[in-house]
Amino acid sequence: MSSSPADADSDASPSDDTDPPDDKDVAVHVHVHLAVTGAFPLRVADLLFTDEAVVIPEYEHLTPLFGIARSGVDTAGERARDRYRDAGIAGLVDPAERVHRLPHDEVAAVRLYHSRVGRPKLAVVADSGPPYAYRIHAPVDVDSLASALESLGDRRGFDVERRAKIGYSPVASLRRFVAGR
Repeated sequence: MSSSPADADSDASPSDDTDPPDDKDVAVHVHVHLAVTGAFPLRVADLLFTDEAVVIPEYEHLTPLFGIARSGVDTAGERARDRYRDAGIAGLVDPAERVHRLPHDEVAAVRLYHSRVGRPKLAVVADSGPPYAYRIHAPVDVDSLASALESLGDRRGFDVERRAKIGYSPVASLRRFVAGR
């Protein structure tokens, strides 16, 4: 249940109105497991950096009382891990409530926030609109994750920015909420 380089080799808007590609045999270069959206409603997601796109299946809604206080994040993560092991990306995408697909050429940057306070945060900055931002709840080696993302970014044409901050802005969270991200 980690988001590490060990997981690293193991479409500009959400694909709500397009047919998703067959995800059965898609190579995943970086897999960030067990992330939670940075705006309400809270949604559990995985971020999968593939050859062609960043695929973000959001597979579970959480409420502060029943989802977070009662280990809903961990439970959702365990189910997702099992589905991924059994069926690959399709195991996460098929039951997802919402899936974002961002082709690499529409990803301006990936920001990785890490401070001594709070969980690490990963934000996928698209060419338009607010970023897709997620707090990483799985144990993660941030330096190794950043290195894996930088290597992929060099090959796919997006920048990776490391920031030593918490990465929280109430105004930015409101913008993501309004944009449905």
